[in-house]
Parts: sequence; C-alpha cells; structure tokens
Amino acid sequence: MFLVLPVTAFLLFCRILRKESVDWRRAILGAAVFCGASVAVITEALSAGQFLTRAAVAISWLAICVGEFLFLKFRTSRISRTEHPAESSAEPLDVAAKWLLAGSGVIALLIGVTAVVAPPSMWDAMDYHLPRMVMWMSNHSVRFYPTPDYVQLIWGPWAEYAMMHTYLLWGSDRFVNMVQFFSMTGCLVGVSLISKSLGASPRGQALAAVVCVTIPEGVLEASGPMNTYVLAFWMTATVAFLMSWNEDPSWFNLVCAGLSAGLAIFTKGTAYAYLPFLVLACWWMGSASARIKYLKRAAPLLLLVIAVNVPQYVRCYELTGSPLGVPLPDGGTRVHQTVDQINLKGTLANVLRNASLQLGTPSQRINLRIEQAFRWSIRKIGADPDDPEMIWLKGGPFRVNHTSLSEISASNPLHFFLLMIAIGLASWKREGVTRRSELWFALGLIGAFFLFSALVQWQLWSSRHELPLFVLGAALVGLILDQRFPRWVGTAIGVLLLIFALPFALTNHHRSLVRWSHGDDVYQPRSVLYFTDTHETLAPTFIAAADAVNKLDCANIAFDSYVAPSDAGHDARSFFVYPLMAMTHADGLTRSVWYSGVNNLTSRYAERERHPAPCAVVCLDCANVPAKWDEYRSVGGRASVFDYVVVFSAAGQTPNAGPGIQPR
Repeated sequence: MFLVLPVTAFLLFCRILRKESVDWRRAILGAAVFCGASVAVITEALSAGQFLTRAAVAISWLAICVGEFLFLKFRTSRISRTEHPAESSAEPLDVAAKWLLAGSGVIALLIGVTAVVAPPSMWDAMDYHLPRMVMWMSNHSVRFYPTPDYVQLIWGPWAEYAMMHTYLLWGSDRFVNMVQFFSMTGCLVGVSLISKSLGASPRGQALAAVVCVTIPEGVLEASGPMNTYVLAFWMTATVAFLMSWNEDPSWFNLVCAGLSAGLAIFTKGTAYAYLPFLVLACWWMGSASARIKYLKRAAPLLLLVIAVNVPQYVRCYELTGSPLGVPLPDGGTRVHQTVDQINLKGTLANVLRNASLQLGTPSQRINLRIEQAFRWSIRKIGADPDDPEMIWLKGGPFRVNHTSLSEISASNPLHFFLLMIAIGLASWKREGVTRRSELWFALGLIGAFFLFSALVQWQLWSSRHELPLFVLGAALVGLILDQRFPRWVGTAIGVLLLIFALPFALTNHHRSLVRWSHGDDVYQPRSVLYFTDTHETLAPTFIAAADAVNKLDCANIAFDSYVAPSDAGHDARSFFVYPLMAMTHADGLTRSVWYSGVNNLTSRYAERERHPAPCAVVCLDCANVPAKWDEYRSVGGRASVFDYVVVFSAAGQTPNAGPGIQPR
C-alpha cells in the first residue's frame, strides 16, 4: 500500500513543473530526476543513523508528498493555462504514426505484465543485485558489511536502492522488476524529446519511440531486476536536458542534467565510459553563446555529479583506497573487468568484437562464417582475436553469439543496421549542408562506443552493456527515417520492428507469457521461477532448505557463502543466495540476516556489526567441508543437509558429527 507514496510524489512534481510552464516531456523527466535523487537522499540519510526501515522510508515519502502538495496549494504559477502555446501549435500525428504508437503501447504493456507477475530470476540479480538489498534491509543501513562477494559493495547501487524502496514499501519483491520497466518507459519519453531537439517532426519523434521500445535486448531486460535499462534512462535524461540547455540555458535544465549524470554513474560504472563523448557532443551542438554559458556553469554541474556519488566514493575509498572501488587485487577477475593497457590495436579489436555481438543469427553455420570474418579483420589490424588481456575471464575465446531470447546474450541486428545507416546519413551532406546537431550526436555515439571498447574488456555477455547506446541511437534513427525517407518507409520499418519485437515480449526465455518447450513460463510457482536462469536443478534443494528454516522459531540467521580457495576471486556457486533469502523472508522485519565466515578485506566490518548469536546458519557449499561443520557445531549441535547446502540449527535432522552424513 505504501508504494503509492513515491508514485504520488512523482505525479505531484510533474504537476508542479507543468504549472511552472515546463513542457510535458521535460516535466516527466524532471519529476523522475527529482524522485531518483530523493531515493538516494532518503536512503543515505536514513542509513546514517541505521533508520532504514519500512516505516521511516514511508514517512520520508509522505513528507515529500505533503511538501509538494503545500507548494502546489500556495505557489502562484507562472501561467494558468493547462495547454502551452508551443505545444498546441505542434503538427498533429498522422494515422499511421498513431497506430505505430498503439503497437508500441502493446509491447510495453506485455513487458509490464511480465515484470509484475514474474519474480526476479537473473543470475547476477541472485548473486549481488538483490542480496545487497537484503543486507541493507537487515542492517537498516547501506554501510558496507562483511561479504564474500566484493561487488555487493563497490559497484554502483542506485538501481538496488530503488528496488529496496519497492520491497520495503510493498513488503515483498513483487515490484522490484518495475524499476527497470519504468526506466524503459522513461526512455521512450526521453528519446522522443531528444529527437525533437535534433529537429524531428512529431512523426519522427513517434518513430524514435517505436525504435526504442522494440530493441530486443531492451524488451527482454525491461521486465527483470538488472540495472542496464536504469543506466540507459539516466543517460537519456542527461542528454535530453543538455540538449534542452542549448535551447533554454536555465538552471532547471542544468540541475536536471547534473543530477541525471550523477545518478547514471551511481547506477553503473560503464557510465564513466559512455558519458564523456556524449556530454561533449551535446555541448558542441549549441550556439557559441550557449557553449560559453555552459562553461561558466560547468563547476556546479560537476559538483552535482560528484555530490550524488560522494557517499559511495567514501565507502569505497575506506575499503580499497580508491573512490571507484578498483583496482582491487584481492577481488580477482570478478571485479577486474577493465583493460590494463589501452592501445589502438586493442581498442579497434574490441570495437570489432563488440560489434559482432549484434550480428548473431539462428544458424550456427552462418554464425561461424561471421566469426571467421571478424577474426580475419582483427588479425588484419595486428591483434589477437582471443587476446586474454582484452577478453574478460582470461583465456576465454572470442565467438559470435547465437540468436537468443535471453537478455544475457540477445542481439539487436535490425536496430544495429538501422543505427549504422542513420549514423552514415547524419554524416552525409544533404543539399550541400550537413546538419550540425545530427553530425555531433552521431559522433558522440561513436566516441562513446569507442571509449567503452577501449576501457572495458570484451565479454560474451556485453550486448546488454551496449543497450544505452541503442536507446540513444533510437532518437537519431527516428530523425533520419522522418527526414531522409518517404513516409511509407518509416511506417514499414516501424511495423517490421513491432512484429520483430513481439516474440521477445511474449516468449522471454526466463519468464515467458506463452507456454512453450524452449523456455520457462510465468505460470509456475514463484519459488520455482527464482531459478529460471540456468539454475533450475537447484530449485528442489533451495525450496527444501528454505522450508527447514521457515519451520524454525528463529529470527536471526547467518549465511555462509563458503568459497573454496580454488574459486577465490570468481563467481562461486555459493554466491547464488538470494532465492534462499527471499523464501525465508529475510527482510529485516520478519528475519534479519548477515554473512558469517568471511575472510577477506570486508571482514573488518564485522567488528562494528552487533548481531545476536544466530539460531541457524545456512552454509552454502559446505556439505563436504569438515572445517565448517566444526565451526558451526555450537549452533544447535545438529544439521540438515540439502545437496551442497547445510542448515545448522537445533532442529537439524541429525547430530552435527561432520560431513560424513549423506546429502538428502
């Protein structure tokens, strides 16, 4: 029920901005920025005193709503009309564009339904996105805590802050997927506004939204608990407000741009690679006077970016000696995903590798030929296609992905070709003139892609990291379809994209709305659906272990994600822990949880943790580790074994006599 409070805060702020004569798209984006900043401020402020609870978060949002209501009641608006002159004079949409938008609405609706009915299930979410959320709720603070997995601490936390707010205000993880879904819908608003700033007509702006909503990777990810679409939204808002600044150099646009950029960095580290060239391109698009004024106000813009991230910078510096949290030698390859030695050959090779991620087909034979072509091209520039210094997970071979309905490896071939055509035409003189904004926007996208390729090691799963560029590229594609092609071409491409996107919206491999034999549908029990991302065989084990814990009269539980020495620095199977936390209601209210048995740099935080003695310990990957049985013998003296998971408690099935007990 309390989840209505942030929604109300968003709507009230939209109303405030509309009464202040802000157009409807900038009002939506501005309200989103305000609410995004509020999530960060509320979370950090309550964490300072360990007051991060459901009641405190609800009261904070209620206070914001009351403040907005009073502002609306007593503030004299600049204009009293509900319709703004600039908006009323806009060219009406043609029938074809309206039907395309209706089709886009259907795609968005299917994604939204999937996001609500399906629980979070992606591997990364189970490993670190959601366990960190649970730990924050249990600790009533986002301060660092002992954990075997460094990424729970040092990687950007904003998306998980927002997910935590939905969890606290609703009382379960029912709506955590909606953070990504609303980020997608915000991107549709943002790219249409960017397209307008580039010079597109209302039809071109509609086409930009159609292109955006049909990105296959985006369609798949927008119904899940990851954070790439969240990053895409904050980057889109940053670009939209910077381009609006060129037309209206107001403090409103500047503040929103600074906060958006800060929230992008606060969400995901790839923002450091993407934002510089995009910001530079937006700056150069403006008039000479706008560029000078921008430079004069660059300091407050930068201060806003830093201010949003200061709390996380301080925590990371305290742990690793770096405000970014890296380098961290003790973290192994799981943490180390950046290129050590940047050079031209390596960068160009990664550009080719990253481009190949968008060209996978259903045919393995065709994919092999595509891979051979890319390998030949990489060798031609003097680089090794399988260079372990440029590919994450050292020694992993370069290869081309198969067409996939999984967000981890999906490609966007149609959108890739459309974007390449749009970039080419944006750089081409039309009637002897090259439009300045088109050209610089295209160059900004290219520069961002090259910098990303230079800084970040290639991964077989990097397609999702490229989503923000496809989202922003949709604005350019919409413009080019509007201005460089006959109307029927734009309509035909829009229809084609909608048809192409429909299977991705209906048959997501991990949460399909259609029953089929090649994926997991949403009609299974929620407890089973937590495991649909390659962990299906673990469902009986985890459900049985959770049932054993739920039968205990036990409110304080320790989790030991034991990592064998040979797995140190990697994504160990014991990191897959969130389903157990969710099924045992580890929300800081019903049960409080923490990590025990931690033996890395984060163990220093155990000294300030004041946990009571646990009445149960859930030890993952401990079934055959004698030392762990000895360590937890005092916890009830008994144990229950579920495959590789051991629950130590007084109600265990057998006495704790060591790992000789046969797993059930």
